[in-house]
Amino acid sequence: MDKIKGVLTGKKAAPDGQITTEEFTLLRFANELKAARAAGTFKRFVVGRSSEATFADAFGKQEAIIRYLGRFDPSGDNLQTSQKQEAAKNCNCTIADVENALAKFTWAKQAHKKLEKLKEEGKPIPKSMAELQKLMGSTPVDLARSNLAKSGQISRNALCPCGSKKRYKRCCGKD
Repeated sequence: MDKIKGVLTGKKAAPDGQITTEEFTLLRFANELKAARAAGTFKRFVVGRSSEATFADAFGKQEAIIRYLGRFDPSGDNLQTSQKQEAAKNCNCTIADVENALAKFTWAKQAHKKLEKLKEEGKPIPKSMAELQKLMGSTPVDLARSNLAKSGQISRNALCPCGSKKRYKRCCGKD
């Protein structure tokens, strides 16, 4: 579990040195994804992947997307829609794939901040992914859906990101 949390938060399992929030960049996250893919310790983070080959392909694609976006803005905070579209074109994927990879980075960055805060306050740190997701109140996939809706890149026939299980055009996308 420490290896998975290490990938999410950018921290190693052994306390070599603390990584600050400023050091948590897109390129560092891409390096951690590469290490996780090589180690095969990140299976639970990609939900719905059954075979090892698709698992490795998914992480390879996400790593490429994160690295490409890291060239524009290492912090990942000020990325433009045109840059995301360029990343999708360059990496041969969809905007949804780019938003999904970026959402995982954003979620991991927020989780890193919360874990730092818990450590400062001396409170217990989550020991499993389920506890971490409960602490965060969402999953990376939820964040990706809401990002797609905000950027206007969601299909009107897709399920609504608010979680109502209605179509977007019948729920939040009504005009």
